[in-house]
Amino acid sequence: MSKFYTFLLVCTFSCTATIFTRAQERQLADISGSILTSDGAAAPGVTISLLSTNFATASDYKGNFSLRKIPLGQYTLSIRLFGFSPIERPIEVKTNNTPLTITLEANIQQLNEVTINAAANKFAKKESEYVAKLPLSNLENPQVYTVVPKELFVEQQAVDLQTALMTVPGLSNISLGVGSGGTGLSMRIRGFSGADGAGSIRNGMATNYVSLSDPANLESIEVIKGPSATLYGSTLISYGGLVNRVTKKPLDVQQGEVSFNMGSFGLGRFTADYNTPLNDEKNMLFRINTALHRERSFQDFGVNNTLLIAPAFTYKPNENLTLDFDFEYFNSERSTSYIALGAIAGSISNIDELNWDFKKSYTTDEITSKAKIFTAHGKATYRISDQWTSQTAISYANTQNNANYVFLLVNSFDSLGRRLMNIPSQFLTNQIQQNFIGDFNIGQLRNRLLIGLDYTQLQTSDRRATINPYDKVAINGDNVDINLGAYENALASARRSQNKRNQRTYSAYVSDVLNITDRFLAMASLRIDHFSNVDNYEQTSLSPKLGLVYQIVPQRISLFANFMDGFQNVAPAVTPESPDEPVAFKPEHANQWEGGFKFELLKGKLNGTVSYYDIRVRNRVRSTTATDSNGESVAVSVQDGTQRNKGFEADLIAQPINGVHIIFGYGYNDAKYTEGSPSIVGKRPYSAPEHVGNLWVSYRAMQGYLKGLGIGFGGNLSSDVYWDEANTVTIPGYVKYDAAVFYDKTKYRVGLKLNNLTNKEYWSSSYYALPQATRQFILNFAYRF
Repeated sequence: MSKFYTFLLVCTFSCTATIFTRAQERQLADISGSILTSDGAAAPGVTISLLSTNFATASDYKGNFSLRKIPLGQYTLSIRLFGFSPIERPIEVKTNNTPLTITLEANIQQLNEVTINAAANKFAKKESEYVAKLPLSNLENPQVYTVVPKELFVEQQAVDLQTALMTVPGLSNISLGVGSGGTGLSMRIRGFSGADGAGSIRNGMATNYVSLSDPANLESIEVIKGPSATLYGSTLISYGGLVNRVTKKPLDVQQGEVSFNMGSFGLGRFTADYNTPLNDEKNMLFRINTALHRERSFQDFGVNNTLLIAPAFTYKPNENLTLDFDFEYFNSERSTSYIALGAIAGSISNIDELNWDFKKSYTTDEITSKAKIFTAHGKATYRISDQWTSQTAISYANTQNNANYVFLLVNSFDSLGRRLMNIPSQFLTNQIQQNFIGDFNIGQLRNRLLIGLDYTQLQTSDRRATINPYDKVAINGDNVDINLGAYENALASARRSQNKRNQRTYSAYVSDVLNITDRFLAMASLRIDHFSNVDNYEQTSLSPKLGLVYQIVPQRISLFANFMDGFQNVAPAVTPESPDEPVAFKPEHANQWEGGFKFELLKGKLNGTVSYYDIRVRNRVRSTTATDSNGESVAVSVQDGTQRNKGFEADLIAQPINGVHIIFGYGYNDAKYTEGSPSIVGKRPYSAPEHVGNLWVSYRAMQGYLKGLGIGFGGNLSSDVYWDEANTVTIPGYVKYDAAVFYDKTKYRVGLKLNNLTNKEYWSSSYYALPQATRQFILNFAYRF
């Protein structure tokens, strides 16, 4: 492997040197600058071109732009953004050009059309400072990712993260997950488990895994596809990708919004968002978001009570330095029950054979899991020069849990065994990250370079007690209450096991994007990661990433291809050869090859990505049994598996006519074990559907008496999945529909949402099966000031 990396580096530097030498022979130069609106705000998505040439680009999310490798001479610079008066001015391209600052003026005749197009452009916006950690547009990035903006949360009246994630192509089985006494969202991304993936990355930094949050403080959700260890490490991500929560940032205006939701299952929800500058210079900004949520289960018992408080502060002491601080406190109390395949496994082939009553919970309101989650984040961004920026970021997360899980083991057609587990636990995550980001020329070649250092510490401790079995109850019989006093007495005498974890990861990474021509660019990235489990072992891993992009039509259509790597450090465990003494394992490694195309057409009215991927995971660790030196059967681990997930994904965001928006996603995934035990080779991983899809279509009246009135309709589909690794029991797929009607004005909004319009009874699953909510209506009132 080391010879491969040496060969790769030699080839890369040789090609760069050759192109650099040839570029020096030409007389070329660059022009760059920033585009602002008349109120001084950055203007993203502005088309900048040189008339009568093929040189064109678009401004990024900060309003910055650059045109590279232009022959010296006289040109006419064209600046165009729909809704603003076009600008044409003569410009001379010289060897040393001063950065331009251009201010746009609104075109009054087009203001209504600007309003019409704003939502479509916002739904389709994919600019991100986190995905590549470099100033790359979507069409320049060889990686597939999806950005779900807060505007879509509002239109779909998403009151939780699960609903917000349902619009992402390729995501499936989004449901509550458990681990070490915590509760978070589990999911499948490209067929791989992302049990920790919905909440553990926040603003590009690590927080505590299996810890929930609230969408009230989110600007957007970024779902970054594929094994992304090169930039994000291995501790908290899936081989199929990761979810990055992007929080709301302070603005330089005074504004606010209060909102109230009420609906089925006793839903009562209040949110508030207030933003204000703290001084006349507007270099000290403050914003706070809060959410109070109260809801009962759609079943006979169960609660979901949460509180969010999230302040944020920005200080700009000078034009080169920006300091950002944000905090989040989330308090959660919810019922957590899970259905496991027990002794009935050999007697059924489909979960529907149980004739499950979706209204039965087999639990009680008093048995809940509680969590107090505190997160703090700080970032200093310093502009060293026109070419270099420094970003220093720190993240701290502390979670205190008191989990009470109810596990329902299906042992026969008519009975469930109830197993109760109490796990008081604490999670602590610290991360320090230093990035240097460069955007500069070597000769006439543009380089965007990232150099980073990262330190991450993850600590957990728990004391778990299990009451197994607690009792047996009849399926679809009368509810048998769990007596809280009896449960607490049983816990008092139960034997507790103590578990601790203290993991530290030291990392360094580099990523370079080289514009070989205006249309053709190459990305080469590498990470070295040293993992240390303080009590057990250490491992060092390398993770490369390569990518190519060719823009068939500049700023409109691009072809891309990538190779990406991911890995997981595997803790020592007993094996069949060593059933009495744990032994170390190699890291698991995932390699992805992917190709496809992206498009942004018709002034932002037609946007999408189509891709094919092939991911292979080597050194997979699986569980089995063996006999120890005392002749007893013990659980052991074997590292002999290979898993291959390959598939196709497509997403589309379109505005075919004014006021109509379409969001569509589809994912096909062929997943199977290709090596390992004969019992699993050729089998499909559990909870990984072959087909998943999502659709949302909405219409909003843009003029006349009905201006602001809108309707929306859509839903999700999933094919069947297996409940077990042996592929003997299936959980049926589903098609679920949602609908909404709303009246949205400048100062207020009224909306009505119907989730699960047809009252479909359907399941989500990870290792456990969870019945999903039946029909629910939600009424929303919002006032803006």
